Amino acid sequence: MQNDITELRNQVRTLKRIVYGFGCLLVAGVVVSATSLQTVPDVIQAKKFEVVNADGKVIVEIGALADGGKLQIFENGGKQVAVIAAGPTGGALGIRNKEGKSVAVLVPNLLGGALEIRNTKAEPVVVLSTTTMGGVVSVLNNDTFGVAGVAADKDGNGVVRTMDKKGQSTSTTP
Repeated sequence: MQNDITELRNQVRTLKRIVYGFGCLLVAGVVVSATSLQTVPDVIQAKKFEVVNADGKVIVEIGALADGGKLQIFENGGKQVAVIAAGPTGGALGIRNKEGKSVAVLVPNLLGGALEIRNTKAEPVVVLSTTTMGGVVSVLNNDTFGVAGVAADKDGNGVVRTMDKKGQSTSTTP
């Protein structure tokens, strides 16, 4: 009888080892199959994406607008320093200083595009833009009056124009 009990114990021990072995194989199979299912997706979609720094502050934001998309870049204090956006006339690019004031803007216009360089009050002081005759460079004073300009005339020649501080023409050189 003692031999029968010893034999049964050995059989139970062997069966336990077999069950544990199959259990380990099952767990290993699940882990391997789960990791092999994870692949890089072809497309990731969302209405907004944010990139945050180590402090959890948003430094880049990509989102949707009514007219298209917008990419904003922020400095660590949370102020926007650059933006690329889609609008009803096309794309636009804006650059801001550390105080958040607009210092440069590149936008489309009806004849092509325009670039504005702005002062600390966010007022344009240099404007490069397109006209029906070509391009024009305008210099404005701090009161936003045009005081100098270079452009192409109707014959395609260059014209230099100067104005007084109130924007009244003082001379034109063909």
